[in-house]
Amino acid sequence: MIRMWRGLLALAAVVVAGVPAAAQRHLPPDPNFCDPASHPHDAVAAAPYSHRVMFEDEHVRVLEIRLPPGASEPVHIHALPSVIHGETGGEGGAKFLYTEYRWMNGEFIKVRENEVEASAGARAVWTGPEGPHAITNIGPVGVKFTRIEIKPESCAG
Repeated sequence: MIRMWRGLLALAAVVVAGVPAAAQRHLPPDPNFCDPASHPHDAVAAAPYSHRVMFEDEHVRVLEIRLPPGASEPVHIHALPSVIHGETGGEGGAKFLYTEYRWMNGEFIKVRENEVEASAGARAVWTGPEGPHAITNIGPVGVKFTRIEIKPESCAG
């Protein structure tokens, strides 16, 4: 378990090293960045049954995300850039319905839906902040991901 954490934190350090320091410093010490769960549509606040905080400090927040077959998440956001690592299912891989939303006149309006198929096996990807979206697992297998959210330097200072 300790080796896994060291590996994930090392991966996060490599990713952060690839983001220009000036870009990290210019983000303000805003609660949406330093305390993401304070935003009502943050993934942990909006979808606590599928998003669990495994570790958090002033530099990163590490989430475990589990989505069984047939489950849908409520609309939520990820305000921070992230590295996502996970198993994407058994032999056939995972299959998702990714729905994007826009906030208009006090409500979420569906903008687009995409079916996404992931090949089986472990993978890691970098992603920037994500606006309002929801994911439905339309495949036959449950999935588990670890999402390492990178906080700006201003949160530590």
